[in-house]
Amino acid sequence: MESLKIKGRIWIETESGLNIGIGRARLLEQIDELGSITEASKILKIPYRKAWGIVRDINANSSKEIVIKEAGGKSGGKSSLTHYGKKIVEKFKTAEECFMKFSEDEIF
Repeated sequence: MESLKIKGRIWIETESGLNIGIGRARLLEQIDELGSITEASKILKIPYRKAWGIVRDINANSSKEIVIKEAGGKSGGKSSLTHYGKKIVEKFKTAEECFMKFSEDEIF
């Protein structure tokens, strides 16, 4: 008999309506690492407008602010994650790792 594996995707949901899946988690991770929504969108190869829309949606549906955008003259602005935002990314990564380990095990 063929080996069977479990496949799927995970995401984190909150009561306030926040949804964080792999794409959003990667965006938040890059924003935290690079300090810029623009640079994060370039690395992830998504339009800035889409990345900014995702950030707005994340902040709007979270009980606490996740991404802080500071105004900054000609160079745009610096963006960073709040402590809560970093915690959300960390929780997602932990859940993803656990799911990957679980899904690698064969059922039969």
